Amino acid sequence: MKINFSSFKSKLWISGPLLALIAIALLTGLPEKSSATDDIDEVNALIDNFQEAYSNKDSLTLRGLFFSNAIVAYDFEGGELQRTHSISDWLQGTEENTFTNNEHISDNLTNREIETFRNIAYAVCDYRYESDTEIGTGKDIFTFLKMRGDWKIVSLQYTGEEGVR
Repeated sequence: MKINFSSFKSKLWISGPLLALIAIALLTGLPEKSSATDDIDEVNALIDNFQEAYSNKDSLTLRGLFFSNAIVAYDFEGGELQRTHSISDWLQGTEENTFTNNEHISDNLTNREIETFRNIAYAVCDYRYESDTEIGTGKDIFTFLKMRGDWKIVSLQYTGEEGVR
């Protein structure tokens, strides 16, 4: 069957769906490319979620903020105590040694400096940690990756001094 493209019906048959798609796109809005400010706000919200989940001893939420192969590293006692852990090992240790041994935990992350580069970001924060038995201060350094539109933590490094209350 040969279609005569010069007829009105043929033109409507071809252009109708295209015009409908264009109309839907215009009415619903085209996807916007995120700005650096939006990305910084999203990373800042992720840090807020980390702070809240840690303070509330919410391991499940904490786990969801990290990539499955994320690492956590720390440097304490003036460089005398340094360790790296997988996120799973760090969370297990945190649950066993911190969450179960303390009724009250507060993790405050302040003075945040956040930089983004396309889909990669880092943040440097001051922290103040308080539990039933310890008070600690230092720096948290996060790295992030935005994948499929969502920011997640690739790594967390922290340094500081903790003392007994």
